Amino acid sequence: MKKVKKFLLPLLAILLLTACGETKTRKEINRRKAALIEHQQTELKKAKAELWKTDSVLQIVNKEFETMTQQVEEHKKALKVTEEELTALTMLRVKRDSIQTQYEALGLKIRYIRKKMKNE
Repeated sequence: MKKVKKFLLPLLAILLLTACGETKTRKEINRRKAALIEHQQTELKKAKAELWKTDSVLQIVNKEFETMTQQVEEHKKALKVTEEELTALTMLRVKRDSIQTQYEALGLKIRYIRKKMKNE
């Protein structure tokens, strides 16, 4: 009986300490969670800044596109439109669509990061 008490008493003390206190694994998990939250916040800030820049560029390109479209339409009516004008308009449309796609992708990225942050 004495041998059992000598063995059980330290075993119970160890179990109590590990059950009540933070283990090494739990500390590591908490550190990783904190690092993940910090990383998400950093990525969110970067994405917002990039979205702001992209929005500015998109507005400028949209104005250029509208202006060029009006000029080409006027030249079409007067039958003076050139191949270069049509090519330039098409290339500007491609550029605008590319920037629009980038803008939408950044918006989705921000929405995804916010959703992940909310769930965590």
